[in-house]
Amino acid sequence: MLEIITIVAPVFLLMVLGYGFGRTKLFPEGSSTVLIAYVWNIAIPALLFSAIAPRELPGLEQITYIGSYYLSVYAIYIAAVYLSRWMFKLTLAEQGVFAFATVFGNVGFIGIPIVEGAYGEEGLRFLLMLMSFHSFTLIPVTTILVERAKNMAGGAGMMQRTFASIRQNPIILSLFFSLLWSALGLPFPYWLERLFELPAQSAAPVGLFAGGLALSRVKIAGDMLHSVAAVVFKLVMLPLAVFSITNFVLEMPDIMVAVATIMAAMPTGMIVYSFGAQQQVGARRAATAVLISTACSFLTIFLILAFLREQGMVPV
Repeated sequence: MLEIITIVAPVFLLMVLGYGFGRTKLFPEGSSTVLIAYVWNIAIPALLFSAIAPRELPGLEQITYIGSYYLSVYAIYIAAVYLSRWMFKLTLAEQGVFAFATVFGNVGFIGIPIVEGAYGEEGLRFLLMLMSFHSFTLIPVTTILVERAKNMAGGAGMMQRTFASIRQNPIILSLFFSLLWSALGLPFPYWLERLFELPAQSAAPVGLFAGGLALSRVKIAGDMLHSVAAVVFKLVMLPLAVFSITNFVLEMPDIMVAVATIMAAMPTGMIVYSFGAQQQVGARRAATAVLISTACSFLTIFLILAFLREQGMVPV
Protein backbone atom coordinates (compact mmCIF):
# COMPACT_ATOMS: atom_id res chain seq x y z
CA MET A 1 0.00 0.00 0.00
CA LEU A 2 2.89 2.36 0.69
CA GLU A 3 3.98 2.09 -2.94
CA ILE A 4 0.51 3.14 -4.11
CA ILE A 5 0.52 6.11 -1.73
CA THR A 6 3.86 7.24 -3.18
CA ILE A 7 2.27 7.22 -6.65
CA VAL A 8 -0.96 9.00 -5.73
CA ALA A 9 -0.03 11.39 -2.91
CA PRO A 10 2.50 13.64 -4.74
CA VAL A 11 0.01 14.17 -7.57
CA PHE A 12 -2.73 15.46 -5.30
CA LEU A 13 -0.35 17.34 -3.00
CA LEU A 14 0.87 19.35 -5.99
CA MET A 15 -2.75 20.16 -6.85
CA VAL A 16 -3.40 21.17 -3.25
CA LEU A 17 -0.32 23.40 -3.43
CA GLY A 18 -1.71 25.07 -6.54
CA TYR A 19 -5.09 25.44 -4.84
CA GLY A 20 -3.45 27.05 -1.81
CA PHE A 21 -1.45 29.54 -3.88
CA GLY A 22 -4.59 30.29 -5.85
CA ARG A 23 -6.18 31.58 -2.65
CA THR A 24 -3.37 34.12 -2.21
CA LYS A 25 -2.45 37.25 -4.19
CA LEU A 26 0.77 35.73 -5.53
CA PHE A 27 -1.01 34.46 -8.64
CA PRO A 28 -3.39 37.04 -10.13
CA GLU A 29 -6.67 36.25 -11.85
CA GLY A 30 -6.00 34.47 -15.15
CA SER A 31 -2.72 32.81 -14.10
CA SER A 32 -4.22 29.33 -14.33
CA THR A 33 -5.57 30.08 -17.81
CA VAL A 34 -2.09 30.90 -19.10
CA LEU A 35 -0.51 27.81 -17.52
CA ILE A 36 -3.30 25.51 -18.74
CA ALA A 37 -2.96 26.94 -22.26
CA TYR A 38 0.76 26.09 -22.19
CA VAL A 39 0.10 22.53 -21.01
CA TRP A 40 -2.66 21.84 -23.57
CA ASN A 41 -1.08 23.61 -26.53
CA ILE A 42 2.62 22.79 -26.03
CA ALA A 43 3.49 20.27 -23.32
CA ILE A 44 0.90 17.51 -23.88
CA PRO A 45 1.17 17.64 -27.72
CA ALA A 46 4.96 17.33 -27.32
CA LEU A 47 4.51 14.35 -24.99
CA LEU A 48 2.07 12.71 -27.39
CA PHE A 49 4.26 13.25 -30.45
CA SER A 50 7.40 11.89 -28.77
CA ALA A 51 5.49 8.81 -27.56
CA ILE A 52 4.00 7.86 -30.96
CA ALA A 53 6.19 9.22 -33.76
CA PRO A 54 9.31 7.04 -33.12
CA ARG A 55 7.24 3.82 -32.88
CA GLU A 56 5.40 1.62 -35.33
CA LEU A 57 1.81 2.42 -36.22
CA PRO A 58 -0.82 1.01 -33.84
CA GLY A 59 -1.92 -2.50 -34.81
CA LEU A 60 -5.29 -4.22 -34.64
CA GLU A 61 -4.97 -4.88 -30.90
CA GLN A 62 -4.41 -1.18 -30.15
CA ILE A 63 -7.31 -0.16 -32.40
CA THR A 64 -9.57 -2.67 -30.63
CA TYR A 65 -8.33 -1.28 -27.33
CA ILE A 66 -9.33 2.27 -28.24
CA GLY A 67 -12.68 1.08 -29.58
CA SER A 68 -13.48 -0.91 -26.43
CA TYR A 69 -12.73 2.07 -24.22
CA TYR A 70 -15.00 4.43 -26.14
CA LEU A 71 -17.70 1.79 -26.40
CA SER A 72 -17.80 1.88 -22.59
CA VAL A 73 -17.66 5.68 -22.58
CA TYR A 74 -20.64 6.05 -24.91
CA ALA A 75 -22.64 3.42 -23.04
CA ILE A 76 -22.28 5.55 -19.90
CA TYR A 77 -22.86 8.77 -21.88
CA ILE A 78 -26.16 7.49 -23.28
CA ALA A 79 -27.24 6.15 -19.87
CA ALA A 80 -26.49 9.56 -18.33
CA VAL A 81 -28.52 11.35 -21.01
CA TYR A 82 -31.56 9.17 -20.35
CA LEU A 83 -31.18 9.36 -16.57
CA SER A 84 -30.98 13.15 -16.61
CA ARG A 85 -34.02 13.31 -18.89
CA TRP A 86 -36.26 10.94 -16.91
CA MET A 87 -35.12 11.56 -13.34
CA PHE A 88 -33.98 15.20 -13.36
CA LYS A 89 -36.16 16.50 -16.23
CA LEU A 90 -33.23 18.39 -17.78
CA THR A 91 -33.43 20.01 -21.20
CA LEU A 92 -31.59 18.40 -24.12
CA ALA A 93 -28.74 20.92 -23.81
CA GLU A 94 -28.45 20.28 -20.07
CA GLN A 95 -28.52 16.53 -20.71
CA GLY A 96 -25.52 16.90 -23.01
CA VAL A 97 -23.45 18.83 -20.45
CA PHE A 98 -24.49 16.43 -17.66
CA ALA A 99 -23.46 13.40 -19.74
CA PHE A 100 -20.21 15.15 -20.72
CA ALA A 101 -19.36 15.48 -17.00
CA THR A 102 -19.87 11.74 -16.48
CA VAL A 103 -17.27 10.64 -19.04
CA PHE A 104 -14.72 13.42 -19.68
CA GLY A 105 -11.87 13.02 -17.20
CA ASN A 106 -8.91 15.11 -16.13
CA VAL A 107 -6.51 12.76 -17.90
CA GLY A 108 -3.96 15.33 -19.02
CA PHE A 109 -3.21 16.67 -15.55
CA ILE A 110 -3.89 13.78 -13.14
CA GLY A 111 -3.88 10.69 -15.35
CA ILE A 112 -0.44 11.21 -16.89
CA PRO A 113 1.59 11.29 -13.62
CA ILE A 114 -0.49 8.47 -12.06
CA VAL A 115 -0.03 6.10 -15.00
CA GLU A 116 3.60 7.05 -15.55
CA GLY A 117 4.32 6.44 -11.86
CA ALA A 118 2.68 3.00 -11.91
CA TYR A 119 3.48 1.73 -15.42
CA GLY A 120 6.30 3.83 -16.82
CA GLU A 121 6.68 4.75 -20.49
CA GLU A 122 4.78 1.73 -21.82
CA GLY A 123 1.72 2.51 -19.73
CA LEU A 124 1.97 6.18 -20.64
CA ARG A 125 1.96 5.28 -24.33
CA PHE A 126 -1.33 3.38 -23.93
CA LEU A 127 -2.81 6.26 -21.95
CA LEU A 128 -1.86 8.82 -24.60
CA MET A 129 -3.33 6.55 -27.26
CA LEU A 130 -6.69 6.63 -25.48
CA MET A 131 -6.42 10.28 -24.51
CA SER A 132 -5.87 11.35 -28.13
CA PHE A 133 -9.49 10.55 -28.94
CA HIS A 134 -10.92 12.08 -25.77
CA SER A 135 -11.68 15.55 -27.14
CA PHE A 136 -11.99 14.26 -30.70
CA THR A 137 -15.02 12.13 -29.86
CA LEU A 138 -16.73 13.69 -26.85
CA ILE A 139 -16.67 17.43 -27.54
CA PRO A 140 -18.26 17.23 -31.03
CA VAL A 141 -21.09 14.95 -29.84
CA THR A 142 -21.88 17.21 -26.89
CA THR A 143 -21.65 20.32 -29.06
CA ILE A 144 -24.16 18.84 -31.52
CA LEU A 145 -26.58 18.03 -28.68
CA VAL A 146 -26.33 21.49 -27.14
CA GLU A 147 -26.55 23.42 -30.39
CA ARG A 148 -29.41 21.29 -31.64
CA ALA A 149 -31.29 22.08 -28.43
CA LYS A 150 -30.56 25.78 -28.71
CA ASN A 151 -31.40 25.87 -32.44
CA MET A 152 -28.32 27.98 -33.07
CA ALA A 153 -27.95 26.95 -36.70
CA GLY A 154 -28.91 24.46 -39.36
CA GLY A 155 -27.12 21.17 -39.72
CA ALA A 156 -24.42 22.40 -42.09
CA GLY A 157 -23.48 25.43 -39.98
CA MET A 158 -23.46 23.43 -36.78
CA MET A 159 -21.24 20.71 -38.23
CA GLN A 160 -18.90 23.28 -39.73
CA ARG A 161 -18.32 24.97 -36.37
CA THR A 162 -17.98 21.64 -34.59
CA PHE A 163 -15.31 20.25 -36.90
CA ALA A 164 -13.52 23.59 -37.11
CA SER A 165 -12.86 23.25 -33.37
CA ILE A 166 -11.51 19.73 -33.95
CA ARG A 167 -9.10 20.89 -36.68
CA GLN A 168 -7.72 23.54 -34.33
CA ASN A 169 -7.22 21.18 -31.39
CA PRO A 170 -3.43 20.89 -30.77
CA ILE A 171 -3.70 17.38 -29.31
CA ILE A 172 -5.52 16.11 -32.40
CA LEU A 173 -3.00 17.84 -34.67
CA SER A 174 -0.17 16.24 -32.69
CA LEU A 175 -1.82 12.83 -33.07
CA PHE A 176 -2.20 13.30 -36.82
CA PHE A 177 1.40 14.38 -37.41
CA SER A 178 2.86 11.74 -35.07
CA LEU A 179 0.96 8.99 -36.92
CA LEU A 180 2.07 10.44 -40.25
CA TRP A 181 5.69 10.56 -39.04
CA SER A 182 5.44 6.92 -37.93
CA ALA A 183 3.78 5.82 -41.18
CA LEU A 184 6.52 7.44 -43.27
CA GLY A 185 9.24 5.85 -41.12
CA LEU A 186 11.02 9.17 -40.66
CA PRO A 187 14.06 9.23 -38.36
CA PHE A 188 13.72 10.62 -34.85
CA PRO A 189 17.24 11.79 -33.96
CA TYR A 190 18.43 12.52 -30.42
CA TRP A 191 18.32 16.31 -30.82
CA LEU A 192 14.68 16.12 -31.86
CA GLU A 193 13.92 13.78 -29.00
CA ARG A 194 15.44 16.28 -26.58
CA LEU A 195 13.51 19.14 -28.18
CA PHE A 196 10.20 17.42 -27.46
CA GLU A 197 11.33 15.93 -24.16
CA LEU A 198 11.84 19.27 -22.39
CA PRO A 199 8.26 20.59 -22.70
CA ALA A 200 6.88 17.04 -22.37
CA GLN A 201 8.48 16.66 -18.93
CA SER A 202 6.72 19.80 -17.73
CA ALA A 203 3.22 18.59 -18.69
CA ALA A 204 2.42 16.81 -15.41
CA PRO A 205 3.84 19.23 -12.78
CA VAL A 206 2.67 22.41 -14.51
CA GLY A 207 -0.69 20.86 -15.30
CA LEU A 208 -1.27 19.74 -11.72
CA PHE A 209 -0.31 23.10 -10.26
CA ALA A 210 -2.43 24.93 -12.84
CA GLY A 211 -5.34 22.61 -12.13
CA GLY A 212 -5.13 23.47 -8.44
CA LEU A 213 -5.01 27.18 -9.27
CA ALA A 214 -8.10 26.83 -11.45
CA LEU A 215 -10.03 24.89 -8.79
CA SER A 216 -9.34 27.64 -6.24
CA ARG A 217 -11.70 29.86 -8.26
CA VAL A 218 -14.47 27.25 -8.43
CA LYS A 219 -17.36 27.38 -5.98
CA ILE A 220 -19.95 24.70 -5.23
CA ALA A 221 -23.27 25.81 -6.71
CA GLY A 222 -26.26 24.44 -8.61
CA ASP A 223 -28.26 21.32 -7.81
CA MET A 224 -26.07 19.10 -5.62
CA LEU A 225 -28.04 15.94 -6.42
CA HIS A 226 -27.35 16.35 -10.14
CA SER A 227 -23.64 16.92 -9.52
CA VAL A 228 -23.31 13.97 -7.13
CA ALA A 229 -25.06 11.70 -9.66
CA ALA A 230 -22.56 12.80 -12.33
CA VAL A 231 -19.67 12.06 -9.95
CA VAL A 232 -20.98 8.55 -9.21
CA PHE A 233 -21.19 7.86 -12.94
CA LYS A 234 -17.66 9.22 -13.47
CA LEU A 235 -15.78 7.67 -10.56
CA VAL A 236 -17.67 4.37 -10.18
CA MET A 237 -19.78 3.37 -13.17
CA LEU A 238 -17.34 4.29 -15.94
CA PRO A 239 -14.29 2.49 -14.44
CA LEU A 240 -16.48 -0.55 -13.77
CA ALA A 241 -17.73 -0.60 -17.37
CA VAL A 242 -14.24 -0.17 -18.84
CA PHE A 243 -12.70 -2.84 -16.61
CA SER A 244 -15.50 -5.31 -17.40
CA ILE A 245 -15.26 -4.91 -21.17
CA THR A 246 -11.46 -4.84 -21.49
CA ASN A 247 -10.82 -7.60 -18.96
CA PHE A 248 -13.76 -10.01 -19.08
CA VAL A 249 -15.14 -9.52 -22.59
CA LEU A 250 -11.99 -8.86 -24.64
CA GLU A 251 -9.42 -10.37 -22.22
CA MET A 252 -6.82 -7.75 -23.12
CA PRO A 253 -3.30 -7.69 -21.61
CA ASP A 254 -3.15 -6.62 -17.97
CA ILE A 255 -1.37 -3.33 -18.62
CA MET A 256 -3.99 -2.29 -21.17
CA VAL A 257 -6.85 -3.16 -18.81
CA ALA A 258 -5.24 -1.32 -15.92
CA VAL A 259 -4.41 1.85 -17.86
CA ALA A 260 -7.89 2.05 -19.38
CA THR A 261 -9.49 1.56 -15.95
CA ILE A 262 -7.31 4.24 -14.36
CA MET A 263 -8.11 6.66 -17.18
CA ALA A 264 -11.82 5.99 -16.70
CA ALA A 265 -11.43 6.76 -12.97
CA MET A 266 -10.08 10.27 -13.48
CA PRO A 267 -12.22 13.07 -11.99
CA THR A 268 -14.30 15.28 -14.26
CA GLY A 269 -12.08 17.65 -16.25
CA MET A 270 -12.23 21.46 -16.14
CA ILE A 271 -13.04 21.44 -19.86
CA VAL A 272 -16.58 20.37 -18.96
CA TYR A 273 -17.04 23.50 -16.85
CA SER A 274 -15.45 25.71 -19.54
CA PHE A 275 -17.73 24.17 -22.15
CA GLY A 276 -20.82 24.75 -20.01
CA ALA A 277 -19.82 28.35 -19.30
CA GLN A 278 -19.16 29.04 -22.99
CA GLN A 279 -22.51 27.55 -24.00
CA GLN A 280 -24.27 29.06 -20.96
CA VAL A 281 -25.70 25.66 -20.08
CA GLY A 282 -25.24 23.82 -16.77
CA ALA A 283 -21.96 25.59 -15.87
CA ARG A 284 -22.58 25.71 -12.11
CA ARG A 285 -23.60 22.05 -12.04
CA ALA A 286 -20.46 21.14 -14.01
CA ALA A 287 -18.20 23.21 -11.73
CA THR A 288 -19.58 21.43 -8.67
CA ALA A 289 -19.04 18.03 -10.31
CA VAL A 290 -15.43 18.98 -11.11
CA LEU A 291 -14.74 20.06 -7.53
CA ILE A 292 -16.45 17.10 -5.82
CA SER A 293 -15.01 14.48 -8.18
CA THR A 294 -11.49 15.87 -7.81
CA ALA A 295 -11.76 15.82 -4.01
CA CYS A 296 -13.13 12.26 -4.01
CA SER A 297 -10.75 10.92 -6.65
CA PHE A 298 -7.79 10.71 -4.27
CA LEU A 299 -9.63 7.91 -2.46
CA THR A 300 -11.18 6.27 -5.53
CA ILE A 301 -7.92 6.21 -7.50
CA PHE A 302 -6.12 4.78 -4.46
CA LEU A 303 -8.78 2.04 -4.14
CA ILE A 304 -8.66 1.23 -7.85
CA LEU A 305 -4.86 0.95 -7.80
CA ALA A 306 -5.14 -1.29 -4.72
CA PHE A 307 -7.72 -3.45 -6.50
CA LEU A 308 -5.56 -3.68 -9.63
CA ARG A 309 -2.61 -4.66 -7.49
CA GLU A 310 -4.64 -7.47 -5.93
CA GLN A 311 -5.37 -8.64 -9.48
CA GLY A 312 -1.64 -8.59 -10.26
CA MET A 313 -2.02 -5.62 -12.61
CA VAL A 314 0.14 -3.04 -10.81
CA PRO A 315 3.91 -3.75 -11.02
CA VAL A 316 4.84 -2.16 -7.69
